[in-house]
Order: sequence, then structure tokens, then C-alpha cells
Amino acid sequence: MSDDGSRRNTVIPEVPSLRQKWLGDKFSLLRHEAGLSLTAASKIADRSTASLSRIENGLVAVPPRDVRPLLDAYQVTDRDIRETLITVAAEVQQERKGWWVEQSDSLSPSFVDLLRLESTATSIRTFEPSLIYGLLQDEGYARYAAQSTRTWASDQELERFIATRKARQGILKRDEPVEFHTIISEAVLHQPLGGPEIFARQLKALLDSSERDNITVQVLPFSDKPHPGVTGAFAILSLSRLDFVHVELMTSDVYVEDEVSVAEYSAAYDVLAELSYPPERSRETIAGIMESLKR
Repeated sequence: MSDDGSRRNTVIPEVPSLRQKWLGDKFSLLRHEAGLSLTAASKIADRSTASLSRIENGLVAVPPRDVRPLLDAYQVTDRDIRETLITVAAEVQQERKGWWVEQSDSLSPSFVDLLRLESTATSIRTFEPSLIYGLLQDEGYARYAAQSTRTWASDQELERFIATRKARQGILKRDEPVEFHTIISEAVLHQPLGGPEIFARQLKALLDSSERDNITVQVLPFSDKPHPGVTGAFAILSLSRLDFVHVELMTSDVYVEDEVSVAEYSAAYDVLAELSYPPERSRETIAGIMESLKR
């Protein structure tokens, strides 16, 4: 899984973000639960029906200051729901100020959603059966993986991808870094993409990353036992109020957001972590393979 978003076709970037659409769906649900039509809701909330419709369809972002009046109109008193919607509305506003905005015209909307979620995530957990996850990729490995998965229109386009990958990795080293946990199939360590020299540097970078307090690396060993990872790679992104699962397909991305499904992925991840080597043994395994590449 390349998780770079760059192999998709370029489209107009003014597409509602994942959280903006989530917020719209939530407002629609709350209005229906209150037994209100759009017309009735517009009178109570003192907003036009067109405005409410655009909000519910995720076409416009709701300023945090406008969330409370809408919740009051729908008689929503649950404190957790109110705080969640206000927080998400604030996060949607922040999405428009990220470093990726200037590059969004060359990135797919679904990949921009990943960048947005990563930037505000408190923790990220990934399972990778085929590649080192992008947030931990060394530049040489990232370049080789990118060249292997698609044809680039120009060297400049490839370099923009590498720059995007580097910018993504900033969340691991900022003042309040994201908690990052990755489980890597042992098969990945025996697939020296780019050749021994490039791969040895990647493994060294992986070991260096694993020494950081906010990064945990585990290796899932070869086994004849079935495990949840046989269905493929996935990433669980936990935000202050929402959790999403990201699954990358060959030509698109899927985001899972309903609580039951996310809980299933989380339980599967716990199983994978239990089946994997502990962090210290994982580092020893990576170091041993790295040394063998130098011989």
C-alpha cells in the first residue's frame, strides 16, 4: 500500500472533507430525531432551508459559533454530542489552513482527507503486510516505492510527492507528536525494495524511529495460523472526538467511521499486536536483517 494518494487523477479540490460530510450527516440525523422538517427547522433555527440543506449535504462548513444554536433548535441536550460536534466543527475550520492546501490541486480529495486526519490525530495505528508505512519511509525507499507503483509525468511531479511524504512525517516530531504504532509483517523485512543499500538505510531509519517515545514498531512473524491481517493493510486514526479507519484500495480510498466497524478493526489490531514480537524483539529482528544486508 503506497498511501501516497498521488496515483489518482487530479480533480477539482473544492470537495467537502470527510469530517465536513460527517458533520452534515449528524445534523441531518439530529433534525430527523427532533421530528422537524427542513422548513420547520429553518424557522426555529432562524436559517434558510437552503442553508440547512447545504450544511446537511456537507457542502458548507459550519462555524463552531453556529453549532450551539442549531443544537438548541433541535433540543439536543446530551453534553457529549454537543461537545463532539463543536470540536469537529472547529477541526473542519482548521483543515483549511494546513500545509497541504497549496498542494491540493495535485492530490486526490481522498488523500487530502488522510492528511487532514493525520494532522489532528492523537494516535495512529497501522498494519502493513507489504510496505513500510509512509510515515516511517526513508527518502530513498519512498522514491523507489513510488517509482515502482506508477509512471510519473515528470521528475518534478515525483519530487513533489517526496516533499509531501516528508511533510506528512512532521506529525511524528512536532512539539506534541502523534502516538504512532505500526505492525509490520515479517515478509516486508525480507523484501529489500530498492536493493540492499537503499533497504538497509530504510531499516536503519525504522530502528531510529522506534527509539522515539511516541513510536512503537512491532514485527508480525511468519506463522501458519490465521490472523485478522490476512484481509490487508489498514490504519486506525483516533482524533479527539472521532475515530476513522483508512483502507487504501488500488484506485481509491475507503474510510470507515461507524463505531461498530471501527471497534472491530480496533479489536483486530489488538490481536495482531498480541501475535507480534514485543517492541524490543522486533528491533532485534530488524537489526539482524539490516546487518545481513551489509554482508
